[in-house]
Amino acid sequence: MKKAIAILLLLACLMSFSSCGSRSVKIVDHSSEIYSQEDIEAAMKVVMQAFDESSELWYLLELSYIGDDRMEDYQDYTEREEADEVIVLLSDFYISIFSDSPTMNTGSKYEGFGWILVRNEGTDWRIVDRGY
Repeated sequence: MKKAIAILLLLACLMSFSSCGSRSVKIVDHSSEIYSQEDIEAAMKVVMQAFDESSELWYLLELSYIGDDRMEDYQDYTEREEADEVIVLLSDFYISIFSDSPTMNTGSKYEGFGWILVRNEGTDWRIVDRGY
């Protein structure tokens, strides 16, 4: 019995570490009149990179642009962050049971988790807020 439990724990560990970060993320395609496809993809790459660099064992499952019709609600971030543009992405992700995150529930899936990014003309997107 102890051997079976040990094998199951080992398999759980291996499965947890085998799909790290954003390797198998589903990108939801959205058209936009505000942003080009390249703009949206550049912002998504920043969020994916944050998952890849995280040591908290968060696994990105899906990523999407929030849509033009909701962007007006976030324009205050341009003033707050002294930026020219703001974009909001939504993500679904899983937090491993082995994560030591002090703020998130381990073993949980989060859906519709927001990422707010800003940039100035000629610069890269940067994350300024997340959650909500």
